[in-house]
Amino acid sequence: MTTGANDVWLFRIVNQDTGRPAQGVPVTVLDRAGNAEGHWVSDADGTVAIPRRETPRLRIRVGLRSEDPIELATATLGEGPTPLAAPTQLPPTIGSIGHSGERPAREAPAAQPPPPRAAEQPEAPGHVLYFQRLVMFAERSSATRPSTAGARDGALDFFSPATDGPSAMRYGVLIELEEYWQSLGVLWGELLYSVTLTPGDEAKLAVLDGRWRREAEGRERPLQILARMVGTSMLGDLITALRPELQLDPLTVAEPGLEAVAAETVQMIRDRTERMSHALRRRPLGVVDAPADTPATGAIRHVRNTTRDRLVTFHFFEPLERFKVMVRSPRARPVLFVPFRLPNVATPDVVRRFGYLFRRTLLDRGLLPDLERLLSGDQPSTAPSSAPPSRLLEHIEANLLYYSTAIISAGDPAARHVALSKLREPAGRPLTDVVENTVIGRVGNAIALPLRSAGELPAPWRDALAAYQARPLRVSDGFVVTIPHPGVWVSGQAHEPMQQQADSHEAAG
Repeated sequence: MTTGANDVWLFRIVNQDTGRPAQGVPVTVLDRAGNAEGHWVSDADGTVAIPRRETPRLRIRVGLRSEDPIELATATLGEGPTPLAAPTQLPPTIGSIGHSGERPAREAPAAQPPPPRAAEQPEAPGHVLYFQRLVMFAERSSATRPSTAGARDGALDFFSPATDGPSAMRYGVLIELEEYWQSLGVLWGELLYSVTLTPGDEAKLAVLDGRWRREAEGRERPLQILARMVGTSMLGDLITALRPELQLDPLTVAEPGLEAVAAETVQMIRDRTERMSHALRRRPLGVVDAPADTPATGAIRHVRNTTRDRLVTFHFFEPLERFKVMVRSPRARPVLFVPFRLPNVATPDVVRRFGYLFRRTLLDRGLLPDLERLLSGDQPSTAPSSAPPSRLLEHIEANLLYYSTAIISAGDPAARHVALSKLREPAGRPLTDVVENTVIGRVGNAIALPLRSAGELPAPWRDALAAYQARPLRVSDGFVVTIPHPGVWVSGQAHEPMQQQADSHEAAG
């Protein structure tokens, strides 16, 4: 006997952090006394099918016995899978388990020791966002200042970056700081839409969510999106493969002393975090009736009144989460800014050589087909002079500074070491003897390289850095931020039975 889609409730168990399906998570149906009535385990796509029963509320437990049970109104459970969050500590994946009494699969691994009880479990860890800010030391001697002969009448050309940057190297520091986000719990936001259905009726609604960037490979977590709004990535999407830190606006200081710089950076990141959280909530979000011929995509929600004798009103709310944010004490370490000339990377040969980098760092994702054709050899390396220039090469030439930084920072470390060994630092030693072969940022057309020792700094700045490292800025106060989550929450409100309502109306009449 086969079980139809209308005979079961479908649930999809998803990971709390990534949103991906969680396999091997046990799901238990409980009666009113808390006793188990059946056991199931999520399959490879996180799906669990539980037979329907005549009950207004369904009490289930997701995870092991240490997890608290949850109650769901059966009137809110439609034909599509209902997402449920997997516990923080997932149990070991075992074979499929059906109803109670069925054995696991033969190839199931050995049982693991049970997790600690709820009273022994530590508090759920928070999230940490990493930021950094480059601080450049101003030159005091006019002999080392860059020439300004190219500027006419004090006018600057912001749209044509000079290919010949300043020849002098500059010293500075890198301010590193972290934001620790501790969740204070989720809460219901604004009421977006309400719809009342008669018994057996269903509705098809479209969720118009313009707050998130949708990608083919997946979706970032809300905190990651907020972090990118607070800071910027030096290399676009490639930053996730290199470093977790995001860049804040650089700063140039003229007088020694880093405590004021650190305090100003802490205040700036706090102000930006609060402003960006408000900006994220101001982005459009709404729920509207979807036409009958609308395809069932991820933005379509189905609700159905499964009762037989009462009206059910479904309310759609904005999901929110509150966080307490603490900024940890900023750290500082010395760096050296090394200027570089903009190479001509807008050629087919260079693009083919560094094709793996262009795939990750391409600013205009609409040019990916052009890039793939060039890398596959469909486009000739040399074109007639009368042929129009490639859109891809025009785009790269218009963003030479960005793509040059990507090639220098994420390219071959051995080639970068050879290039750095040809330069000498202000004291005359080879550059590779005083800096690390790692690019941690860029200011203009100068890359920032960590110094191996703070002793390489000029005396006033060396003393200022030593004084700050001995007594760094102490940050003790935190602030509360509320951010939205993707999608909407649905709540079903069942009314009194229709016959009872009719009787009451007759009695009142």
